[in-house]
Amino acid sequence: MFKQRYFFPIIALGICWQLQAQNDSTSRQIALEEIVVSSVKETNEMKTLPASVSVITAHTIEDQNIVSIKGLSAIMPNFFIADYGSKFSTPVYIRGIGARSTGQSIGMYVDNMSYLNPSTFDFEFMDVQRIEVLRGPQGTLYGRNAMSGIVHVFTHSPLTLNRTKITLSTGNYGLFRAKASVSKPVGKHLCISASGYYDRNDGYFTNTFTGSKADRLQSAGGRLRLDGKIGNHWLAQLSVHYDYTDQGAFPYGAYNNGDIALPDYNYAGLYLRKTGGAGLNLQYGNERIIFNSATGFHQLNDRMQQDVDYRPLDVFQLNQRQKETSWTEELTLKSNTKHNYQWSIGLFGFYSDLYTDSPVTFKEKGINTLEEIFVELKNQFPAMPTLSISDDELYIPTQIKTPCYGVAVFHQFTYNNLFFNGLSMTGGLRLDGEKQRMEYTSAAKMKLAASMGGRPPVDVSSRYDTTVIDVVTTQDFLQLLPKVSVKYEWTNKTFVYLSVAKGYKTGGYNVQMASDVMRAHMQYDVMKAFEAMFPPNLLDKYKPENAAHVMPYKPEYSWNYEAGFKGSLVKDALYAELAVFYIDVRDIQLTEFVASGQGRILKNAGKARSYGIEAGLNAKIAETFSLSLNYGFTRATFGNYHSADKDYTGNVIPFAPQNTLSLNAQYRRSFSGKWIDHLSVRTHYNAAGRIYWTEANEVYQNFYGTLNTKVTVNKGIFGLSLWTNNTLNARYASFYFESSELGLAQRGRPFTFGTDLSITF
Repeated sequence: MFKQRYFFPIIALGICWQLQAQNDSTSRQIALEEIVVSSVKETNEMKTLPASVSVITAHTIEDQNIVSIKGLSAIMPNFFIADYGSKFSTPVYIRGIGARSTGQSIGMYVDNMSYLNPSTFDFEFMDVQRIEVLRGPQGTLYGRNAMSGIVHVFTHSPLTLNRTKITLSTGNYGLFRAKASVSKPVGKHLCISASGYYDRNDGYFTNTFTGSKADRLQSAGGRLRLDGKIGNHWLAQLSVHYDYTDQGAFPYGAYNNGDIALPDYNYAGLYLRKTGGAGLNLQYGNERIIFNSATGFHQLNDRMQQDVDYRPLDVFQLNQRQKETSWTEELTLKSNTKHNYQWSIGLFGFYSDLYTDSPVTFKEKGINTLEEIFVELKNQFPAMPTLSISDDELYIPTQIKTPCYGVAVFHQFTYNNLFFNGLSMTGGLRLDGEKQRMEYTSAAKMKLAASMGGRPPVDVSSRYDTTVIDVVTTQDFLQLLPKVSVKYEWTNKTFVYLSVAKGYKTGGYNVQMASDVMRAHMQYDVMKAFEAMFPPNLLDKYKPENAAHVMPYKPEYSWNYEAGFKGSLVKDALYAELAVFYIDVRDIQLTEFVASGQGRILKNAGKARSYGIEAGLNAKIAETFSLSLNYGFTRATFGNYHSADKDYTGNVIPFAPQNTLSLNAQYRRSFSGKWIDHLSVRTHYNAAGRIYWTEANEVYQNFYGTLNTKVTVNKGIFGLSLWTNNTLNARYASFYFESSELGLAQRGRPFTFGTDLSITF
């Protein structure tokens, strides 16, 4: 364990030491000459893109202590991530559209490499140069599941950054974090960067049953990147990364009218994860075209241990493992001229092979729940024997393989100065195809005893066979995704735009409901053994559905309409952005627990709509003082949704906050000949709400906010920061769900403080 925790930070520090010791002749930067580093897909510049875009700079990431994607929640308009309780899931909601577990609604990229599994989204940010968040469907260029937007993380290129940086952080709740990175040329046309981190905390919430912290965390990882210039026109980038996480997970407590109890369960939650991968970017550029090839490889190996009843009872436990290997390849070719007509074409392919092993172990009280169906039959037919399960524990195994692959072709163009100067039109089309397969196997048998007339129970297990599920099923998806936008730019980077786009999210399989499917089959097989005691056709109502029919879910579709403005209101002093949007959704995918509480499923829930606004202001009050405001309003409701005997039409979609707000004030000043070189003071207030947690809208989190501060001083190569998060100790629910008629929630993290010491040379 020690080696896994400390290996990468030690290696990174060693690399820093050795490369720093090189002679001064290696401290030059490599000139890019004719090569233009640009977006490999867009036919518009990012600053003039006719869409809602937020660019999070390296300074903002550092100033706001953003260490992972969850730190981006609410700092941008209509962007929200509920704290699910572990890194297993990252439920991103943009403009009211998202996914709580399986079936993400965003595209996640790191240095042009696509991340396919949401269990890999929550990783430690290392050497991040910027993060681009595009809200609204990006299916034309980014395709698979980019229905509500994309998050694209760009790391620093060693071609343009020459430094060594070490940062040590400490704080309350046992926080300790160490990061080290180095970026250096190692030859005339070759540069290398290496970074590593170690992160730990003791946890924030105590499990009252065990007396130990429920959510402690240790993680470590590293990233290596090699960038080189080949001739006058080629750039190559090779990157390798690895992350290890050992996390106490799911610190949920009973919820009662806004009051959230501390966790209280007897089977510790756990999430262990190992992720690694490599990426190869090849780019060719001249005065006419830019060609890019992005090849990505990822591996995921994780284990999730969960007390599924979340109480100090022996009901049932889940111990799930995932193993996944995935490959992605994308080829793009775009114009690189000053002509009015700009174009981009591309080909994308992926393959993912995911294996899920998710056995459920029923304990004493869980076994009692399985016996309820036999008690029900006994009450209806007193002549039948009393049946009871004699297993001390009942182990139900589940193995599911879900390989899938897909291919897409896409094209986008922009015609500038259409009809008159400043008017442009962008159009795009993507043809996206995917094939999925599910192989579900399980075999189990419960030991059953029968008694009649008060006689001792007799084992009757020989009357029925082991229940076996061996299902193979496939499904195919083919979708055409268009997008059209019109923009009028009357001064440099000041413009209005209008866009229409189709959004699309693939279907899939509800692998986490497999144990519930198996339970129903086991109970039915037992009842079949005694069917002679029942009236004809009685057991038909207990007959479970075939897994091939009940486990798949369908795609989700949307049409998105957006109008916006971006530009400078006061030159070099006040910049503003405004967007209004309307989204029409069909077959919206919703997450809910199955009735037994033994798993989650995605189901398609009719129609929905979402509309709202997004506004941003950035003001430079003085040379040393700046203010920014970002606000988003979303009204996302069901248009036509009935579940069982309940009508949710008009209700607000769960997990989609109606308001998001971010206020930032920053003071920066440089000094000459003083005891410090630089001073930075930053205060930021992030807020969200109201958030409805259920389709019935009976449980919700009101509007709440957290105040965060940071003061940094620099002297020479040294930097010292003092910071606080949730300074006013706001109390709120960061996540809520219902299982087996029990309301459960996770508390938001309390007031934390700490200090960072950095050395940069």
